[in-house]
Amino acid sequence: YFLWALPAAFLAAALVGLLMEVLVVRHLYRRPLESLLATWGIGLVLIQIVRIRYGEVIAVNAPEWARGSLEVMQDVNLPYARIFILGLCLLAVLVVWWQMNHTRIGLHIRATMQSRDMAKSLGVNTRWVDRYTFAFGAGLAGVAGCAWTLIGGITPDMGQTNFIVDSFLVVVTGGVGELAGVICSGLGIGLITKWVEPLRIGSFVVGAIWAKVILLAIIVGFIQFKPAGLFAPKGRLSDV
Repeated sequence: YFLWALPAAFLAAALVGLLMEVLVVRHLYRRPLESLLATWGIGLVLIQIVRIRYGEVIAVNAPEWARGSLEVMQDVNLPYARIFILGLCLLAVLVVWWQMNHTRIGLHIRATMQSRDMAKSLGVNTRWVDRYTFAFGAGLAGVAGCAWTLIGGITPDMGQTNFIVDSFLVVVTGGVGELAGVICSGLGIGLITKWVEPLRIGSFVVGAIWAKVILLAIIVGFIQFKPAGLFAPKGRLSDV
């Protein structure tokens, strides 16, 4: 039932995101620090609710088609599950790009991001745009969580434990609101991490933890030279 679980995860997460926006986030627009703290707190509450209802670890079996691997060359095997996740990620990026550049709602989202007051004066329902955008983003997070079940264990706090820091690093490095920046920074951070982890200095192996530390130091240094990220906003967006 995995392929049915993907749209179900999107809808369930989108509904939760919509409720969060309506009840909490909409009162904190133009107050980014308070918004960050509020959503972090809501995440902790949701984690505890899931932990109480389902326990600490939830066992899930991958479907038959996601087991095994494809040997592309000698000693190089690509698991089917990871190939599927790569394809799903590419599909999600294409859907976001198409929606932002070739649909009416995408036009309204870009207008609201550039100048909320001007968009509102031209008849754009910015409140509906806010709700839709937050719900859509939450839905994509739900799809990502569902896809993660193919390769990783399920715990109530797996989002905050495994992805929250990397997600912030990707956005800061790529540039806020820039899809191309997110793609480039995400690929770059992933490749650098996997390149640094197996490095050996004498008898010392860098490993996953020190790789994160080294990566964070690299990103901090990078931000000193390009504080707006790889793809800095242009035009009116640069003044927001």
